[in-house]
Amino acid sequence: MPTVVLADRFRLWGDSIEQEVCRQHGVEFRIENCRTDDEIIERCGNADGIITAYADLNRHVIENLKETKVLVRYGIGYDNIDVQAATDCGIFVCNIPDYCIPEVASHAMAFILALYRKVMVYDRSIRAGTWSTHTGYPIHRLSTQTLGILGFGNIGQEVAKYAQVMGFKVIAHDPFLPDQVFESSQVKRVDSDTLFAESDIITIHVPLFKETRHLINAQAFAKMKDGVMIVNTARGGLIDTADLISAMKSGKVLAAGLDVLEEEPLTDPTAEILQLENLVLTPHAGANTVEAYGELQRRVADTACRVVKGEMVYNIVNKQLLNG
Repeated sequence: MPTVVLADRFRLWGDSIEQEVCRQHGVEFRIENCRTDDEIIERCGNADGIITAYADLNRHVIENLKETKVLVRYGIGYDNIDVQAATDCGIFVCNIPDYCIPEVASHAMAFILALYRKVMVYDRSIRAGTWSTHTGYPIHRLSTQTLGILGFGNIGQEVAKYAQVMGFKVIAHDPFLPDQVFESSQVKRVDSDTLFAESDIITIHVPLFKETRHLINAQAFAKMKDGVMIVNTARGGLIDTADLISAMKSGKVLAAGLDVLEEEPLTDPTAEILQLENLVLTPHAGANTVEAYGELQRRVADTACRVVKGEMVYNIVNKQLLNG
């Protein structure tokens, strides 16, 4: 009987869904809460499939997996898996690319609206004893504002729908998509420099790779409008934190809403970024709904089981292995 192993326990819910999906496929399911490379190799090395949320599946680990056919990541991003190493070893990598689209898009919009309507500014002012409608001025009508979407995949397109209903002018940049995607969404396609220069608020929906780390840095901020606002619900490493702090202190960036940070979890209350009052934070919770997590668990387990049984799935990251 083929075996699928969960390398690190998924933190929010139990594993009954994965257990049931694997049972239906006739696949053994096992949980190993691995914390080190050696533990992954020792406990998961003979598994046909490995599921992971946060375990670091680096080249050293992957090259020591003896029987593994597939690595499946809970979620859209897979930056904790060395895809090239897996490809070199003939191991498929899978994600769930269309998971949590409405959740993350609505979370981004929640940030956008909170920043525009100065929700946190008013809240803090009232708690400090000041009741004044002028505390949050100036506030602009959304129909006068340009929203720039950096990365126009599934989530970026969903954000565009919400933003257009709210009255925003929407522009977007994504070098990997055909013009038809932008045209069907009625969104103007622009290059990154134009997006930086014209946007009143920028929301980031780009995957994190070596090439995109610190995509938003001092050089990028210099190209933006004074008083721009930034929203990031993608990956923390896309923004250079030190440069963001500097830009916010100088007023270049008026405010920011971040669901993700370079270093997670952030538990030090003295961290410099936490001293910024024009910042709204959530703890990487953009995907958090009961429905999304249940769907994720089912689809991750189903993907792993199908691949170890030799079936074809749509969500293979390293598709070049299909031609091997």
